[in-house]
Amino acid sequence: MVAIFDTDPRKVGEAVGGALTVRLYDELERVVRDEDIVVGVLAVPTEAAQGVADDLVEAGVKIIFNYSEALLQVPPEVTVHTSSPAVDLLHALYFYLT
Repeated sequence: MVAIFDTDPRKVGEAVGGALTVRLYDELERVVRDEDIVVGVLAVPTEAAQGVADDLVEAGVKIIFNYSEALLQVPPEVTVHTSSPAVDLLHALYFYLT
């Protein structure tokens, strides 16, 4: 992991895992470009997921791991891997039933 962002000002500045500090979400685009980040991880409430995905794509991220329940709409050149209990259950059921 290179960076962690949050919109909650109470979390900004907190140390995570001893190596990273939570940054202000407004820094996302600059950090993604400066650090040449190509993979983003979405761990946000469902209602915020599409907006954050849009921001990641706009900043240049090409792969998104989506841990929300949202079904994201992204350009064809961006890969989304969604992992959630509901999706994993549907996937397992599909292979069980077929």
